[in-house]
Amino acid sequence: MRADRIAKIVKGMEVQGVDQMIISDPSTIFYLTGRFVAPGFRLLVLYLDTRGGCTFFLNALQSDYADLHDDICWYQDSEDPIKRLAEKIREGATVAIDKNWSANFLLRLMREKSANYVLTGDIIDRIRMVKDEGEIQAMRETCAINQKVMARMFPMLRPGLTETEHRKELHELYCSYGAEGYNITPIVAYGQSCGYAHHKSDGTVLKSGDCVLIDTGARYHGYRSDMTRTVFYQSVSDEMREIYQIVYEAQMTAMAAVKPGARFCDIDRIGREIIAKHGYGEYFTHRIGHNIGIDGHEFPDVGAANEMEIQPGMCFSVEPGIYIPGKGGVRIEDLVVATPTGYECFYDYTKELQIIG
Repeated sequence: MRADRIAKIVKGMEVQGVDQMIISDPSTIFYLTGRFVAPGFRLLVLYLDTRGGCTFFLNALQSDYADLHDDICWYQDSEDPIKRLAEKIREGATVAIDKNWSANFLLRLMREKSANYVLTGDIIDRIRMVKDEGEIQAMRETCAINQKVMARMFPMLRPGLTETEHRKELHELYCSYGAEGYNITPIVAYGQSCGYAHHKSDGTVLKSGDCVLIDTGARYHGYRSDMTRTVFYQSVSDEMREIYQIVYEAQMTAMAAVKPGARFCDIDRIGREIIAKHGYGEYFTHRIGHNIGIDGHEFPDVGAANEMEIQPGMCFSVEPGIYIPGKGGVRIEDLVVATPTGYECFYDYTKELQIIG
């Protein structure tokens, strides 16, 4: 158990008037223990109390996790773990529940013990959003793997290749570098498919003149990476060349604005204004980025509505794009970490326009 991180959560509970907390999110449990636990449909929670309680509730079948903590409440399949958990809940206490916990468990607990049940809100989010040096090093390592994989994906382009065939190469490549696999379902898009920001790879066949967009990330030692590059196969039209240069300008300019004290909404605005200035504002259809770490998308987002100031240690993407249905599109994405004086980009893979083949 990371006692320092537990102490931060308990302090946050005290500040927000929370007496007890139930944590079920596997990513937060990893953050606190260094172990991913897969409970399936069985109850697995960490119970915290501002009066000093810190107890895991685990099914006896999961004895391989006995080293998670020195205070574990084991239960059998023949028992109702909710009744055991309810014994910890103080009558009338304010009890925070994370958003991941199944209603199947929460509603039963609410019937079992009367208390003021609330969401954990941003107590844990605001702690996890600022990475320590160990986490930043983990991000460097997962991004290094991702960059190596990206560099091997584009030379695979060849006549007759389909998006799904190309995407299948990713898992094997990641594993060859020691990663657990990819971050989230990756995107490999050709031609008109690039006109949809979150295209699901299909049987589209590569052809000359296509834009090729690859958005992918690795999972390594519990941390995730994310990266997007767009290239062109054999040739590029004047229109797509112009769109690429606009997205490149937007991405570089927005990223250069990253520093402590700048607001996330400012980063979004800077990139968005460049795209709008060139007449493509309606084709930039998503926020400019998201925080990342143990999860692929973490709190907070890098969008127009988020006025939060950037702090050193925050890791997030900067990924503007232009997507024109029926024609194609371009996205360029890097991950950065805010430093005391600016930012560090986790990638140095080229962003110059590339024509492959």
